[in-house]
Amino acid sequence: MKYNIILVIMFLSFSVFGQMEGRNISFFPTVNNQLIEIDKNYFSDVVTDSINFETIRFYVSDVQFCYDENVVFSLEKKHHLVDLELPESMKIDFEMEQDLKFNKIKFNLGVDSLTNVGGAMRGDLDPSNGMYWTWQSGYINFKLEGVTASCPARHHFFQFHLGGFQSPFNSLQIIELPITNLDSKDIKINIAIDGFFKKIKIKETYEVMSPSQQTVELAQFMASIFSISK
Repeated sequence: MKYNIILVIMFLSFSVFGQMEGRNISFFPTVNNQLIEIDKNYFSDVVTDSINFETIRFYVSDVQFCYDENVVFSLEKKHHLVDLELPESMKIDFEMEQDLKFNKIKFNLGVDSLTNVGGAMRGDLDPSNGMYWTWQSGYINFKLEGVTASCPARHHFFQFHLGGFQSPFNSLQIIELPITNLDSKDIKINIAIDGFFKKIKIKETYEVMSPSQQTVELAQFMASIFSISK
């Protein structure tokens, strides 16, 4: 009798395990649909000169999968630092029930207010990652830096450090993207960086380094360039 019970428990355990499958979310910063590499020149019709990216780094947090307006699955890890200089950070691996139905992914671009007021932390939130201002200003949600001759700054260096959590300059953005291909285990998210430059004039806007109304507007621009790759 005891042997039969053990077999039943083992069968149920394997059945539950069999219902799980590995999936991942991958991020692809691009210019003209070309995958960006650090310190490589790119050309775009929105910037008259070549553009070279030195830093593309941002926070993704509270990742959820939804069916219509209902959350059906959430990633256990809350904050993910995505850094183009660290290829392993460009992909988030996780396990999900095999037959789970969802039709969109939802996540924050940035770090929420509650985490910000908690002060500097460890792991992906460690200040040594270069994404933390001060206890008063909090975390940088998106950092974009590079060089283009179109930029009038010293050495033609542009830098956008988009963050801030206190009202009225809370720059955190909620992104919702529809998912139609449920057969793919790899959810690919394109970040069309040239789309960001379409919304600004690099000769006028090229250095944003603190929370402000302009920062909030630029964060909204940044959130709009995320899309699901087909």
